[in-house]
Amino acid sequence: MEYDFLSVTLNPSLDREVIIENFEVGNMYRVENSSNSKMEPGGKGINVSIMLSNLQIKSIAGGFLGGHIGNVIQSKLSSYDNITMNFVYSEEESRENIEIIDPLNEVITLINSKGPLIKDEDYDHFLRRYKNSLSLVEHVVVSGSVPPGLKNSVYSDLILEAKKRGKTTYMESIGPCFEEAILNNCPTVVRPDFRRKAEIFGKTLESIDDFIDASKKIIENGARLVVMSYQIFGDVITTNEGVWLFNPEEKIEKSHLFGAGDAFMSGILYYIINYNFNYFDAAKFGMASAISKTDYIEKKIGTLEDIKRSLNRFSIERLE
Repeated sequence: MEYDFLSVTLNPSLDREVIIENFEVGNMYRVENSSNSKMEPGGKGINVSIMLSNLQIKSIAGGFLGGHIGNVIQSKLSSYDNITMNFVYSEEESRENIEIIDPLNEVITLINSKGPLIKDEDYDHFLRRYKNSLSLVEHVVVSGSVPPGLKNSVYSDLILEAKKRGKTTYMESIGPCFEEAILNNCPTVVRPDFRRKAEIFGKTLESIDDFIDASKKIIENGARLVVMSYQIFGDVITTNEGVWLFNPEEKIEKSHLFGAGDAFMSGILYYIINYNFNYFDAAKFGMASAISKTDYIEKKIGTLEDIKRSLNRFSIERLE
């Protein structure tokens, strides 16, 4: 295949990352150091394409872009040699997200817009492009939030099209679209987005048993690997062979966690593309990728050598 994978980001964003020490609501701040203010393309699928582009993995990035912000996102993505863009342009402006990172207090404040309204004709145009792109890849990542105007079945429908063509599918999201996909056309690899709250199918997950039960239910629906963030730094890993808890063996600054989930998914995908379909080993590589990302405050993954060294930076406990 000419490309390694297709990433779908239905709701791309222009992410403005600002580092402000001792940030407090209601104060005015002046960012004196230009290195403390960055503007990057965002959205979970795009983040995976960017991170893996730096590891020489080629992808097609698709979804919706609109307005001046959409043009800025496209311009910045064009600087990555290993990303081919296949976006549909919508009438309304793409969204902007703001991340305020306070490294002293280890706090990240996220301000995320809901995104533009997507018209039926724009989605039909996207779906035609999506189906054509499926013939060029073996792996499909469908991740992130869903903009207004799209049906709750959108992720389920996209994953079904990929599965009909024998593709390996990956999803990181949360909410009604995510849950409908799990129930009707479960992807191969699933990572619920628990950044706001560990809640899925109307149940708040609190104990480790809650996480195990929820993970196993997703496996029963057809997933081969489920990764659930547990107590901020750990991850519950579930396959058909068992359940494990991964935990970093060193202190990780909370302010460095932004983008760690995307790095985890990137590591899983890298392993499967380059090695094999051992999902437990792929999860270990994903955890190593996430830990290597936390060496940086910005949304950045480590080198391949950094990731391999990070395979020894976390503990593994078998739960079942």
